[in-house]
Amino acid sequence: MAGTMFELETDLGRRRSKVAVGLDILSRVGSLLRECDPGATGRQAGLVTDSRVGPLYGDVVRESLRAAGFELFVHQVPVGETSKAFAVAQALYQVLADHHVGRDGILIALGGGVVSDLTGFAAGTWMRGIRFAILPTTLEADVDASIGGKTAVNLPAGKNLVGVFHQPFLVAIDPKCLSTLDARDVRAGLAESIKHALITSEEFLAWHEDRAGAILSLHEETMAELIRTNVQVKAGIVERDALEQTHTRMLLNFGHTIGHAIESCSDYSLRHGECVALGMLAACRLSVELGWLGVAVAERVEALLGRLGLPTVMPTPIEAVRITESIRCDKKARGGKAQFVVLEGVGRPVVRDDIPEALVAEAYESLLP
Repeated sequence: MAGTMFELETDLGRRRSKVAVGLDILSRVGSLLRECDPGATGRQAGLVTDSRVGPLYGDVVRESLRAAGFELFVHQVPVGETSKAFAVAQALYQVLADHHVGRDGILIALGGGVVSDLTGFAAGTWMRGIRFAILPTTLEADVDASIGGKTAVNLPAGKNLVGVFHQPFLVAIDPKCLSTLDARDVRAGLAESIKHALITSEEFLAWHEDRAGAILSLHEETMAELIRTNVQVKAGIVERDALEQTHTRMLLNFGHTIGHAIESCSDYSLRHGECVALGMLAACRLSVELGWLGVAVAERVEALLGRLGLPTVMPTPIEAVRITESIRCDKKARGGKAQFVVLEGVGRPVVRDDIPEALVAEAYESLLP
């Protein structure tokens, strides 16, 4: 397909997914959906977006879908993490009911990780599962949230506590969408890319260090390579453990146990990637304290986070007791024990459930100003 930089077919559990990366791909999404599912033309398609992304890209996507023969309706939700909630999902269910969407319907998420999580959750639970596609518009969604089929909504007790595995049959990524992100959102999205490097590859970590300036300037070839490598890394891990039944996929949670606690305890005032950055640094320092990781690696991670504009100190301190209480409700806990991904070196992550809570608190407290 003209303009396509990269395509990948992945076998993610019970369903195959196609990931396509290309400039101006949003204008061709209707024909791409037809290629992935030749019988889809004429079906109902619901486009779910948010109040920030809809005005930017909604028209071009609607035109492409209607030109391809889809019977389209659009549903817009408020921008931000508050849209990952049961009340917002219930409103989307009502829209599906009002449009008489059957099991042959399709939902399409246009936006960042919040929109893809909400849309995927609704698609995975409506009539026990209908097909859905993702058109990610943020860097965090490009490199992480859109790949792998995890969908969820939040509860007051914690992030992503209610969800289902539901794989999109298509992910269509347009790197041009990054040009409309503010700088903070670009930086936040880089945390997941650094995470993938730390758990898989010294070479990929060094790539970030060598190209920090090009990354922050959104150099086109650099960003295409960053997206392509991250898609390959995450898809490769998910293919081996699509439903997180072993520790393989859990390795992708590096930095997320403490990061999610920071995110929920801060009432989502910080970006997800900012919290992951803080969580990764705390996990590295925890690994050092336990004697599993050299201090030079933790210092290297701190330096890279700082160069890329990600936080290395808590902007607003939160008491450690609140963080540890939140961790106890973490969805990854097994048998009442929190699961931590720690490092024995770059590319050598391990999952442990025997880390004393006091050491976790100390690792978090190292982030306090």
